[in-house]
Amino acid sequence: MKIIQAKGIVKDGEVKVKLNEEFSNGEVDVIIVAKNDLDEFEERHQLMIEKGYETPDKVLELIRQVKLEMLQEKGRSL
Repeated sequence: MKIIQAKGIVKDGEVKVKLNEEFSNGEVDVIIVAKNDLDEFEERHQLMIEKGYETPDKVLELIRQVKLEMLQEKGRSL
């Protein structure tokens, strides 16, 4: 197994990479790291910050409120 790192360009859903080393023709596994694009977790994290949940304490308070609402919906209380 040979592993290299190279820069590529994404255009219209296709990735173009120029390799500086020789490789045998055939299928390769590709891992894409897009530094300027957010993944699902980062998108949710940014949304939480925008909604005012920027600290762990605020997130924990939100969780506590949701749990209380769920208990009330089930007809229970603390």
